[in-house]
Amino acid sequence: MIDSHPEWFTDALAVAKEQKSIEVEGNNVFYQKWGDGSKPGMVLVHGSGSHSHWWDFIAPLLLDDFQVSAIDLSGMGDSGHREDYSPELYGKEILSVAEDSGFFEVGNPIICGHSMGGFMSATAGYISDKEIGGIIMVDSPIRPPTYDYSTHVRSGPIRRIKTYPTKESILERFRLTPEQECENEFLVKYIAEWSIKEANNGYQWKFDDTIFDKLGFSHMLRNIAFELNCKLGVIYGTESNMMTDEILNFIKENVPSGTPMIPIKKAAHHVLLDQPLELAEAIKGVAKNWI
Repeated sequence: MIDSHPEWFTDALAVAKEQKSIEVEGNNVFYQKWGDGSKPGMVLVHGSGSHSHWWDFIAPLLLDDFQVSAIDLSGMGDSGHREDYSPELYGKEILSVAEDSGFFEVGNPIICGHSMGGFMSATAGYISDKEIGGIIMVDSPIRPPTYDYSTHVRSGPIRRIKTYPTKESILERFRLTPEQECENEFLVKYIAEWSIKEANNGYQWKFDDTIFDKLGFSHMLRNIAFELNCKLGVIYGTESNMMTDEILNFIKENVPSGTPMIPIKKAAHHVLLDQPLELAEAIKGVAKNWI
């Protein structure tokens, strides 16, 4: 395992950003914002059980071309928890962050999401009454109608929230889901630190453990990404167990002609952690063609 902090990572974290909160459908939604307000806007969306800090070391790499906001979807990160969750509600949250960030004032914003966040990004693009520049889905497996869900590798946390007595004891329990090896141990440790909160005289995970039961597979059953009125881009890890040949072939057969499908070599499902520099370049390569 590589456990050092490379210069690019330290430099990225040193880039100035704002931390903001807005109210969406009666709930607090937290987000972070970087960059020059005159540039085109991009909203970054994390995966299930995650948070905006997964993008802390990637967002600054996009700032030559974009201003960037990264959202904490409700029930995750530092956003409030809800009684219920839906793709449409998450889509509204994403669009509200784009609006509050001023992105629609300078052009048509791009939305980029990882894993479950890719599906929520597509939903945002689908329901938006304002023009969207494009949607980028990062290792978001769009499954065919014939897909056998009994073989599904669950991507959301399934453990119930409990209180750990010390910070060390909860961090020892941190696991990527789905589990995988990651050579960039310093990145895993970084996101783990942002995944916990003090509670009940101890420490807990930040995510609402009811989200995934309430969403189920419903957010993946309708292939909204194929019905968008804006551009679509697909990025995936070549070693991802979520993006099988069956799924990749289905996507290729159904996306509009000319849709970029960018493989990231030596990356499994958690592309942001495996190959952050290559992912940033891929996002820029796709998005710059849309502005």
